[in-house]
Amino acid sequence: MEIRTLKASEREQVLDLLDRWQMPDGWSGRDFFRRYMDLDPSYRDENFWVAEAGGRLACCVQIFPRALRVGSGVVPLGGIGSVFTDPEARSAGTASAVLRRAEEAMGERGMSLGMLFTGRIGFYERLGWHAWPLANALYIKRSDPPAPEPGLELGALDAPADLDAVKALHADYSAGRAGTVVRDAAGWEGSLRVAGNPDEDFRVARRDGDVVAYARFIALENHPIAAEFGRSADDVEALASLLAAGFAERGGAYGPAPADPELEAALAARGIEVRGMGDPNAMLRCLDAKGLCAAAGVDPVADESDADLLRRVLPPERILFWPSDRF
Repeated sequence: MEIRTLKASEREQVLDLLDRWQMPDGWSGRDFFRRYMDLDPSYRDENFWVAEAGGRLACCVQIFPRALRVGSGVVPLGGIGSVFTDPEARSAGTASAVLRRAEEAMGERGMSLGMLFTGRIGFYERLGWHAWPLANALYIKRSDPPAPEPGLELGALDAPADLDAVKALHADYSAGRAGTVVRDAAGWEGSLRVAGNPDEDFRVARRDGDVVAYARFIALENHPIAAEFGRSADDVEALASLLAAGFAERGGAYGPAPADPELEAALAARGIEVRGMGDPNAMLRCLDAKGLCAAAGVDPVADESDADLLRRVLPPERILFWPSDRF
């Protein structure tokens, strides 16, 4: 068995492998994973690790480079996704071996932190990963929200006219929240192209013509998800009105809990209950403790375990990871 990166000539072969994945929401595995190849400008074949056996691809693991806010800094993150093994090659350590090589590659490329989302917690724990349930919430409609206040207009994103304002709101609202992703131009393009599953309802709130809040809604396994939202520092009412309208249409939704007491109070006034509910599928792995400390702006502690370091710099109850950055 040879473990290596994907060749450009093998893209259809790896999609053949991933097409055997039984996907939700009516997707074929081929079409779901092809999006990352064709639509995400950050895609690189060198980030796809495969195991070849007998002239066939038996397993694959994809690295998704991200830049994550941690402490006072930004940490290079390697997201792990597109993990699949041919059923005939399972129970032979193939997936473990490919994942290990992908982890080594992330370390070699300066990524000090790994992140993944899975329902197979026990499998990854045996490989050194730590379960890291994120602080999410159910947003439950208890009553119909009032009409938006005069001067506030709720509507669809006008792309590209609104994007500069939305990007600024995202940067400001996410800046002080650990676990959010810093997006460059390619990161924004990839998020806008692949975050929908398959469609995204992207809305904005305008006050006197200026975009002061935004919200992104998707469906995942037929469940409504608040994928991301943001607001100007002095206009919580605009975001609350925008979210309440979206939640009311959907009867509620599931999404991140941004530790925003003002927003929770404003939502409650609009008939939306916020009920804490963690995401049990998130996992982290420290790939380089020294590099993680340096990037996060914290001092190393002698004999500190990787798990304790992660709790110190990224306590799970305080992480905000937008589903629009998922991999």
